[in-house]
Amino acid sequence: MRYGTGTALAAALLLGALPASAESDPDMSARHVEAAEAAAGQELAHVLGHCKKIGKSFTIPHDKGHEMLERLIGKGDLRSTAIFDNLVFLGTSWTTTWAIRTSDGIILIDALNNEDEAKRFIEGGLREVGLDPADIKKIVVSHAHGDHYGGAAYLKEKYGAEIIMSDTDWQELEKDELQFDDPLWGRPPKRDVSVSDGDTVTLGDTTITLLETPGHTPGTLSTIVPLTDDGTAHKAIIWGGNGLNFGPNAAQFVQMIESQRRLAAMAGEEGFDVFLSNHKTLDATYAKLDAMEAGSDGNPFVIGTGQVERAFTAMSHCVAAQLASFDPEAVPTH
Repeated sequence: MRYGTGTALAAALLLGALPASAESDPDMSARHVEAAEAAAGQELAHVLGHCKKIGKSFTIPHDKGHEMLERLIGKGDLRSTAIFDNLVFLGTSWTTTWAIRTSDGIILIDALNNEDEAKRFIEGGLREVGLDPADIKKIVVSHAHGDHYGGAAYLKEKYGAEIIMSDTDWQELEKDELQFDDPLWGRPPKRDVSVSDGDTVTLGDTTITLLETPGHTPGTLSTIVPLTDDGTAHKAIIWGGNGLNFGPNAAQFVQMIESQRRLAAMAGEEGFDVFLSNHKTLDATYAKLDAMEAGSDGNPFVIGTGQVERAFTAMSHCVAAQLASFDPEAVPTH
């Protein structure tokens, strides 16, 4: 299967104002915010983060980034939960790892911030739900930021797991200077398995599909995962990176919008009825876990293809609203 063409650290860090620009179009921004809110409705209000504070871009102040990262990492707590027959949430209050259980071992989507988190939340979380960390065979890293690759090198060294990332983002990690770095993150893994848009990864009875959805980083991967819930089939799309933490770079904003529009269009075609993220705020993971624990009627993570399409549509309008605040001519109209 082939297809044509992060909320990462920036989602919780300080907002820096964009340069004042005569090109700002407040009316266009307002129209896109209105369209985003209409698409989201009350059920999906959690996807509207980028519609807030229009006219500012998420940036990381170098003098405060480490302190903020320290606080974010300190928010971790162990809340591992099997949310489908073959999918386990291993995330913290900030960053998420998803564990896909197959007939021949475990595929991880992302690896948290560092070795300590990998030990506590990935290894500990797997044991909490009765799985063996030694069964970790493959690690898909959604993009080249330390809060997603930080524990990968440790898990590879301990269990021999393959580390899989887009060739584009491997190149990002091989640059002399990383986009972001901090001593609180594990060191970037060495190049292992490279994939490109539409490639599949198979382990045992499970095949996942990796889509390059650039914007957050040049080679961000979003993942299609087949799931079952008490034997009933579902299909998840795990959005790979959502933060606008690259400043007023119109080309990357456009990439993000086009990636989101692409997945909105694919929702019905591919049957995506589960929307997941690698940060729990974007997909409301904790609220849904609370609902499950309270005995919800049905699996709250199954939202239907219509809501998945609306989620990506709403997000694309929010990004367009931000782009219109500094370069309205760049906002895609098709």
